[in-house]
Amino acid sequence: MDIDRLLALKEVRELFPADEKGNLPEGSCLLLSAMEELDFPPGRDIVTWGQAGEDGMYILMEGSAQVLDCHGEEINTLMGPGSIVGEMALIRDEPRGATVRAITRVRAARLSRVQFEEAAGSNRRLYGELLNVVYKKTTRLVREQARLHSELDIAARIQTGLLRRDFGGLEEQLGLRAWALMEPAKEVGGDFYDIFPAAPGKACIVIADVSGKGVPAALFMTMAKTHIKNYAMLDMPLEELAFRVNNRLCEDNPEEMFVTAFIGMLDTEQGILTFVNAGHNHPYVSSEQGPFRQAACHSDFVLGLWEDMKYREQKLELGKQGTIFLYTDGVTEAENPEEEMFGEQRLKAVLDRCAPEEDPKGIISRISMAVKEFSVEKGAVQTDDITMLCVRALCRKEGNER
Repeated sequence: MDIDRLLALKEVRELFPADEKGNLPEGSCLLLSAMEELDFPPGRDIVTWGQAGEDGMYILMEGSAQVLDCHGEEINTLMGPGSIVGEMALIRDEPRGATVRAITRVRAARLSRVQFEEAAGSNRRLYGELLNVVYKKTTRLVREQARLHSELDIAARIQTGLLRRDFGGLEEQLGLRAWALMEPAKEVGGDFYDIFPAAPGKACIVIADVSGKGVPAALFMTMAKTHIKNYAMLDMPLEELAFRVNNRLCEDNPEEMFVTAFIGMLDTEQGILTFVNAGHNHPYVSSEQGPFRQAACHSDFVLGLWEDMKYREQKLELGKQGTIFLYTDGVTEAENPEEEMFGEQRLKAVLDRCAPEEDPKGIISRISMAVKEFSVEKGAVQTDDITMLCVRALCRKEGNER
């Protein structure tokens, strides 16, 4: 192996540094020169989870690869030139703990366990050199994880600022009382909600769920939330709003992410909600402080996948003191350790226990507690964002009395 080609990579030079005279230590020279070059086409595994590690260690020289867990889910950022894969397989006889798969054509240098043992047989310092590489790589990963954790903390605080849960100012402004909750499955989530004045006597009510989780979903969430609010402020028909938002989200969407959304416009004088449902969960409605029932509404296509989709406006009458409860599927699909889902029936049972005069905060607190008791408090792991929005109209048709 021509070690100068490997040392041309900054990451390799950091792991195999030269001495003060600019010379590479003998152990490093032996370790690198014993390697052989291999090619991997796109989609080919470089190493595979659960398989034996006799093929040893790889250093990526060209191309990119991704790290996958035992289920084929991505668990790491992309790996590129200079990345080292599987170094512990040279000294430990254990199955691979992850899959590394080529995304593009990958050219890599490989040192098999047999090659390492043969080289180490004539120079025992190679073991020390390998342990030094492992130590430096681990230290680098710890620093990177600390940096990412700090950035995710900042992103979570920004998202929390964008998604307020207390809408106290709406009571005097619009005749509404509302409360919301969003508990992301990761540091940041892809669910979002909003309530804001859109025109005189009208309040826009939105809840949505972006496909995926984490930072990519949060970024797409910000785009979708911005587009919906911008178009809502133009006071256009909701079917036109959804049409335009969908087309905007379809632009430059190589990852083919999408959004399920419930977008409503409440006439605060009449208590009538006009809405579009883009593939979202059907809300529960309590008219005139009666029992909750799940609204019978049509579900149109999700936002962000196909251009020029048509959406239908529908109506719900909340009437005086009417309440609407909106949620994402993280509520009903929360699982207990036996992989049972919380489901619509349990959700409806909690809503049935709510008193007619109970305010939105109390309703959401009851449901949140029930979901936690069913799942995480029994040892299950939260796998999806859990988001709820509850809005009560305080209007009367006659003169908007309160």
